[in-house]
Amino acid sequence: MTVLVASPQHPSPAGGQVNRRKARSRRRRAVGVLVPALLLGGLAAPSIAADIPPQEPGVTLRSFDVGLPLEEICTLKAGQTPNVDKLMPVIDWQSTDDFGLNDFFLSQVIANINIPEEGDYNFRLISDDGSRLLIDDQLVIDHDGLHSAEPKDGSVHLTSGYHALHIDYFDHAAEQQLTLQWQPPGAEGFTTVPNDVLSTDADVVRVTAPGQKECEGGLDSPGDGLPLDSVFPGYDLTDLRPEGFEPQVSAMDWLPDDRLAIATWGGTDNVAGEVYILDNVTGDTSPDQVTYTRIAEGLNEPMGVKWVDGSLYVSEKHQLTRLVDDNGDEVADSHETVAEWPFGGNFHEFAFGLLYEEGYFYLNLSVAIDLGGNTTDPQPAPNRGTTIRVSQETGEVEYIAGGLRTPHGIGWGPEGEIFVTDNQGGWLPSSKLLHIEQDRFFNHYMNPPGPFDDNPVTKPVLWLPQNEIGNSPSTPLTVNEGPYAGQMLIADVTYGGLQRAYLEQVDGAYQGALFRHTQGLEVGVTRVSQGPDGALYIGGLGAGGNWGQEGKLNYGLQKLTPNGNSVFDIHEMRATSNGFVLSYTEPLSQETADALAGAYQVNQWRYEPTSDYGGPKLDQESLQVTSAELSEDGTEVTLVIDGLKPDRVVHVQSPRPFSSADGETLWSTEAWYTLNAIPQG
Repeated sequence: MTVLVASPQHPSPAGGQVNRRKARSRRRRAVGVLVPALLLGGLAAPSIAADIPPQEPGVTLRSFDVGLPLEEICTLKAGQTPNVDKLMPVIDWQSTDDFGLNDFFLSQVIANINIPEEGDYNFRLISDDGSRLLIDDQLVIDHDGLHSAEPKDGSVHLTSGYHALHIDYFDHAAEQQLTLQWQPPGAEGFTTVPNDVLSTDADVVRVTAPGQKECEGGLDSPGDGLPLDSVFPGYDLTDLRPEGFEPQVSAMDWLPDDRLAIATWGGTDNVAGEVYILDNVTGDTSPDQVTYTRIAEGLNEPMGVKWVDGSLYVSEKHQLTRLVDDNGDEVADSHETVAEWPFGGNFHEFAFGLLYEEGYFYLNLSVAIDLGGNTTDPQPAPNRGTTIRVSQETGEVEYIAGGLRTPHGIGWGPEGEIFVTDNQGGWLPSSKLLHIEQDRFFNHYMNPPGPFDDNPVTKPVLWLPQNEIGNSPSTPLTVNEGPYAGQMLIADVTYGGLQRAYLEQVDGAYQGALFRHTQGLEVGVTRVSQGPDGALYIGGLGAGGNWGQEGKLNYGLQKLTPNGNSVFDIHEMRATSNGFVLSYTEPLSQETADALAGAYQVNQWRYEPTSDYGGPKLDQESLQVTSAELSEDGTEVTLVIDGLKPDRVVHVQSPRPFSSADGETLWSTEAWYTLNAIPQG
């Protein structure tokens, strides 16, 4: 059996640990052509020990509170952060202290097992309730279902060396146990698999979050209870990477001649970021037509790039840098420091950008965090967690707003305002979209206090419910043409793809609705930019921790070109004094109109920020739709809903079947509205 391992993992900006089973699956595709030949020849596939990342003894245990009396192992909805993530010496657990939860939970065990010699190995799972064992993604023992602590055995032929081990387990109620034993070749009986043959990736960031997690439902489908899994039909997808070009894109901007500048990350705590200029990316193109030139290297994890007055400027972790070209060949001959800001050397202290207007740059400084995801106390440098303005002429740094944690994305809003995305963590029960104005404070407290910590807390424009429609949001982009002109797209590194936001002003402040928009890309998205040809240019990366979309590449560059196709989707969601108006891109079918009274499911909840990482939904309520009225043209539905409250997130879903007059199925059936205020009158 072949050994499948993940690529090396490192602490990353958003914390956590990549799902290594997916990484192994990608590696399996790379080596799978060789495996049949080896097996047909009567030989076992060799271990790939050289590819094992740094290890430490033991296994990773992750537990998820599903809050339901399971009768079998469920499939978790993708991208959810565990309630418990810890290193354990062996797999022999029988208590709440071991699992970290009590009743109605699901656990995953992730490890490598180092086989001392080739042979037939017997394994035994003892579990209360169900469990299953996979080695190198092959099912060895299926011990699912409700039962007491009883054993079940399985055997597998293994080569010497490291093999990927994974266990799924659930507990219904009452007693709980999970034990893994083995009987190596020549052994007389079963014993607990010892610590000295078990290992898991070392130096990972173990991020956890409270609250109940969700399993996939029997009626769930992509865009209806589950994330989308394909490209929005209104776009054509084009790859932009020539063969061998694998950029981990951390920033992008346009040159006046329609060439694209991108920065690459370079990896955690590495001064290895680069800048490239790409040609032939706009219009009708293909990877073999695109050319790229590296013009700078040795940058400190750049997260912003901007073309201004004939030069490229880059935001590194510690400073704003101008790339200086002395001889006109476009390759940087030197790096000129334009401005410096407080920097304490922490792996999480990024400078996310980069905007420019009338002589000033705008960017965000993230705070220092510990490897577990908690905000470092005290901070190694002052005044982090802020949006700053930097003078192009003098390099003076001014602080605009504060109370931010990981403000990965910054962009212009529909009226030229600055909007920022911030990532879940301490003081952020979920990720959010923020409207930046001078002196605003957004609720992330630090020691020592930041420059705005004493100011009133400004509410988010949007909550991005964690793992439902976001995880690690990045660039917010206002679309300037097409059916969604004036609306915003929000990229995401870990949830992936692009989400769409409709914003409106109530009582003088922005709030609005969030919709799924597109998936189907090759990488989790760090940056999105609307090009001179109207296409959306997508750059991304994947890394250790939870910075990266499961099952995707850790690099990527593509574009989405509008193709004119009409797609049946929710276009807008506007708040009224007693409900909402949902506007659709096409008229509803007669069948949908006839069933409209019972077509919508509505619930609401609130969040309470604390110093803990993340936070649960609080005061969850299911609400009754008392009226659903269709407009004469069939494109708007006015909902009257009892019990709506301010300062709530309202989730509205119209499960399929829900179709247009042309018979098209609704692209995405759900909307999340951040109801900070209820309109009057």
